[in-house]
Amino acid sequence: MTMSMPEIERSLKQLHLSGVRDTLETRVLQAQAANQPFLETFSIILQDELDRRQSRLIERRHKQSGLEEKLTFAEFDWSFNPKLPRQACLELRTLKFVSAGENALLIGKPGTGKSHVAKAVANQAVLQGYKVQYLETDDFFTRFDLSEPEQQEKRLRSILDCD
Repeated sequence: MTMSMPEIERSLKQLHLSGVRDTLETRVLQAQAANQPFLETFSIILQDELDRRQSRLIERRHKQSGLEEKLTFAEFDWSFNPKLPRQACLELRTLKFVSAGENALLIGKPGTGKSHVAKAVANQAVLQGYKVQYLETDDFFTRFDLSEPEQQEKRLRSILDCD
């Protein structure tokens, strides 16, 4: 039994395969034009779905992270604070400390670049698929202190659930 294109699209919607649904028509036309083998076409269509899901996961994790900006080290002005330990900051970007189950603590005077470094590391972690929570300690502890006990537990849980 062969399905019509509208039936296929309904099935894809029902199966929550929006990546396939969005690119199917284009991929079919490309395959026909190139006389592409079925398995090659099918693998490309599956990759579209995987790419869509990965993109949506990263977007969702970024939204949950508390990061308002997607900063990177490429945008960082290292000449702004020459005393900043560049190599140590770039080592943080590798995220080895996360896989080792360690923490990184950035301390220093205001305006030295700590927030940019932290946001760039956090953004890199989100892109690598980690669950991240970015917060500034003074704001967090003020809100925590003013919260009801059940809200305090919820705030702590959101941190503890991160990688």
